[in-house]
Amino acid sequence: MTAVERTGTPLPDDAPAQVVPSPTRRRRRRRSAATAELVLDIATAATGEHELDQILEATLDRLRSVVRLTGGSIALVEGDDLVVRAAIGLFADEALGQRLARGVSRSWQVVTGRLPYVSGDLQADGLPVQTSRRAGRAIHSWLAVPIVRRGEGIGLLEVDSIRRNAFSDRDVVLLGTVARALGGPIDLAGRYATERRAGRLRDAFIGVVSHELRTPVTTIYGASAMLRRRGEAMSPEARQQAIADIEAEADRLRRLIDDLLVLSRAEGGRVELARDPVLVGHIVRRALKSEAAHWPNHAFRATVVPGLPVVAAEETYVEQAVRNLVTNAAKYSPDGSEITIDVDADDDELRVRVLDAGIGVKTGVPDRLFDLFYRAPEATRRAAGDGIGLFVCRELVRAMGGRIWARPRPEGGAEFGFALPVGDMEVGPG
Repeated sequence: MTAVERTGTPLPDDAPAQVVPSPTRRRRRRRSAATAELVLDIATAATGEHELDQILEATLDRLRSVVRLTGGSIALVEGDDLVVRAAIGLFADEALGQRLARGVSRSWQVVTGRLPYVSGDLQADGLPVQTSRRAGRAIHSWLAVPIVRRGEGIGLLEVDSIRRNAFSDRDVVLLGTVARALGGPIDLAGRYATERRAGRLRDAFIGVVSHELRTPVTTIYGASAMLRRRGEAMSPEARQQAIADIEAEADRLRRLIDDLLVLSRAEGGRVELARDPVLVGHIVRRALKSEAAHWPNHAFRATVVPGLPVVAAEETYVEQAVRNLVTNAAKYSPDGSEITIDVDADDDELRVRVLDAGIGVKTGVPDRLFDLFYRAPEATRRAAGDGIGLFVCRELVRAMGGRIWARPRPEGGAEFGFALPVGDMEVGPG
């Protein structure tokens, strides 16, 4: 081919031939330049004051320009969950915030195996889409790469498409490059979040010690001093009331100390526990009997399905979680109302549900109820509290590999509950 044929412009006979890049080569160059710019942007953002979620969202948004995708997400490992922190595309609203428990799912295999995975036809490969049935019917191609830091999988970057066989080997390499660039910012953000969390927990610990413990100690000291000085002169009713006050405040003190122990362990980054065979039905009945004595103005009822499976957990932690949820229900329910605990199970998990007729749960805030110090406005107006009890419940349940929730009841009131995984153990009497 002559220079004229290649370029369309006559050249002198002694001029060197000028080869114009083909459209494919030009696309590759643009793609390489866009990838390099994206990696540079990630590194630059990590050194600035951008929040991690902003970096993740911007990364996904920029990927649109270099990968032919329909949607995508970035999920990070949080304890035993893979949590979607950023998402784009048709099903972003459904995906954002989803938690995938550690297990044998393909997403977790990518994270723990630290190897990418690509499917050109999810349905043909027999891989379900976790987001929703609507997404499952629409999405065909899926590419996922692990986000790795210091040899450990810390997250997942994935893209999807409604087209079959949408992603090439070059896309795998590109996403791998982006995932490696994200490892540093995610690691730094994780350390910063851990430090902030530890600081909040230390503040909570100090606050409880300096304020919440003062009230029961003062009551116990005052009532004891009164009994010592005037006990013989007091009427039997007054003496019994003083003794009852001491017992009640001593029990409150014990519970605060139990919660403080969980706070101190959470500050260290993880609540450790021993996993022993536990009969949850027995624990619930025992806890409910004890709580009924503390809340005489409420009616309590336990519904425990016979033949419940034994779960691997720590008995003390299970009872502490049950007591905290029952106390929460009694505190925010009107006198004379009934509080019910339902316990049932299936092949995968055992569930404990505390049902009340109290102030209920507002839509959009259930997850926040388990945050440290958070108290809903309605709860603040109804009764005093420290915003620690539900947080402690969440930490305990997660430490035992379970999940916890809060939701409004259709007939009014609220349902607070938790579920623990069922292991391969013999069935007990409940």
